[in-house]
Amino acid sequence: MFSGRKEQSLGAAIKEWLKENGMESKMDETKILEEWDQIVGPIISKHTTSKRIDKSVLYIRLDAASLRYELGYARDKLKKQLNNVVGKEVIKNIVFS
Repeated sequence: MFSGRKEQSLGAAIKEWLKENGMESKMDETKILEEWDQIVGPIISKHTTSKRIDKSVLYIRLDAASLRYELGYARDKLKKQLNNVVGKEVIKNIVFS
């Protein structure tokens, strides 16, 4: 009845289905957005007013100009930490506004 089919875990089957249906990248983006607060800590998180990802660019809106300036210097480190959350390069740039 199931000849020719390989067995796999439920998690692997779900990942495969998401990939086949073009939803894997959206799941990765969602995970990155969810982890932002944890990665940057409570102070920066408190000043983050919005965040979104569009075409591999993470857009972060902050309510403090001094933080925008400081985070500009940490852009590459943040990008690396965020991509490590999903184990691949999803974020290619970060724009602070």
